[in-house]
Amino acid sequence: MVEYVASVTSAERRRLGEFLEALRTPCDVSMNPSSQFNSTEFETEFRSKLLTHHCFMGSPLFQESFDSAFFSSCTRAGFDVVRAPDGQRFWDVKVAGRRISLKSTKAKNLRDDTLHISKLTEAAWIQDCRTASARRERTFKLFKEYRAEADAIIQLRYFQDRRRYELVEIPVTLFSQILEVRLTHFSAEGPTINIPIGQDPPDFTLKLDRSDAKITIANIRKHLCIVHGTWQL
Repeated sequence: MVEYVASVTSAERRRLGEFLEALRTPCDVSMNPSSQFNSTEFETEFRSKLLTHHCFMGSPLFQESFDSAFFSSCTRAGFDVVRAPDGQRFWDVKVAGRRISLKSTKAKNLRDDTLHISKLTEAAWIQDCRTASARRERTFKLFKEYRAEADAIIQLRYFQDRRRYELVEIPVTLFSQILEVRLTHFSAEGPTINIPIGQDPPDFTLKLDRSDAKITIANIRKHLCIVHGTWQL
């Protein structure tokens, strides 16, 4: 460290000062005591990555940056971490044997009590299906495959107006209810189905987005999920 201090230029010294100041930004952290990620090693590593992006680089932790931060935090915490192979469709990382899909959002209309996954997965077949039976069959096939290959979805949510990050796990077991939906609910070319049928409010809403050829999961009730931690700047 001494040799670095002696050799840095004035510009480098300013950047180092700014970086250290960013890492020391006041941040109120709350970790779920029951979370598998509730460890000093995970939290401090994740917070340092978050503050580096948010306060030093000036952009929210999001997408690939979130993935990288999550990988390194899990590794630092001592988990066995395996990145998904190229071409893997439904999950991004295996942590202690659990296959996890990583999502992030900074949408302006985030709600406290519900979650939204704009793109669970691509589904080009939606645009080719012309009958309710075809849509139902392909939807059932997709979610059987999804549940067989992925164990959980973890989403990092950034509430811009509050400067607050939230790490939430959505259990894939919720999607088992999709396989109980009757044929009539797939009549529209791009159906929007509240699940379970008839419950108000629903556990979640399944949307077959025909225009963008993707599956959207909306209105996921937060109390059915696991909040692993929050970081309030």
